[in-house]
Amino acid sequence: MRQSFATQPALFAGPELLDHPALKALDPLEALFDWSALEALMVEDGKKPTGRPGYPAQTLLRALLLGIWYGLSDEALAAQLARDLLFRKFCRLEIDRGTPDATTIGRFRAVLEAEERLEALFQAVNAQLEAKQVIMAEGRVAIVDATVIEAARTGRRKLAPGETDTRDPEAGAHVKINARGRKVGTWGYQFQVNVDEDGFIHAQVVTPGNAHEIRTWEALMTGGESELYADCAYSAQATRATLAARGIADRVQRRGYRNRPLAEAEVERNKQIGVTRAGVERIFGHGKRVWGLARTRFLGLRRNRTHFTLVALAWNVWKGGRFLKLYGLRPA
Repeated sequence: MRQSFATQPALFAGPELLDHPALKALDPLEALFDWSALEALMVEDGKKPTGRPGYPAQTLLRALLLGIWYGLSDEALAAQLARDLLFRKFCRLEIDRGTPDATTIGRFRAVLEAEERLEALFQAVNAQLEAKQVIMAEGRVAIVDATVIEAARTGRRKLAPGETDTRDPEAGAHVKINARGRKVGTWGYQFQVNVDEDGFIHAQVVTPGNAHEIRTWEALMTGGESELYADCAYSAQATRATLAARGIADRVQRRGYRNRPLAEAEVERNKQIGVTRAGVERIFGHGKRVWGLARTRFLGLRRNRTHFTLVALAWNVWKGGRFLKLYGLRPA
């Protein structure tokens, strides 16, 4: 048995309360997406047919999105669902009914992971955005970049005799040179994305921190790109050859080498590319500052891939709502 996603407004709250502007913040998301079509792609949350009815899959998906948008752990999300009217309204949780606990939310995420349904959900969200001409399907610009996310357990750099390494074993050490010319290491993962010029994510991948992003960028290309923008970490002859073979314009920044500095024309070219490429940095910055993504919440590569697929999905849903609010929908 499973509860219906539809609610009875009389049981939820009075019309005066529902009309409060604070409870309309997420209304654009209702108008933009066909949530029933997304629900059809999801699986059961693990409850058996007997016992109390389970929460609708759509309710639990919406709860996961709220957890990402507001930077909440499963425990904090469960508490917020119980006391926040905006959260209840978005998830269709009536005021006189119970709310999912942290275990239910975590189990639902685990089932989506086990059944490998999240990528289909992500693609379905993008397909709906394309159908409503919010994002472009062909001839778009691809901006590829990666950011390092510190692992939930980083441990100590040097272990004393007899100590056990407590680091996340599936993460890796990412080393870069800071502004002072010093090497800075981070034990964690890399979140790599393909973003269009409007800031919508079209593909994503999560790798250990020590995996070089130049080895995985091709897997992020979806086939509708006309240009590739990327920083100098992707600059290589192999990259240029691949782009030429695919008919994709090369907008990858060039790298200078010892005794072979960049020419003035190349420096100017890098600056022009950086203006467009900066769009992806805004996604990473917002995720780390507002959504709490500076550090992973989970251990292991698979669970973090699940989480960051949800992050990419949540970003596109959230940005689609902002697009609708600012510009409306284009005529069909």
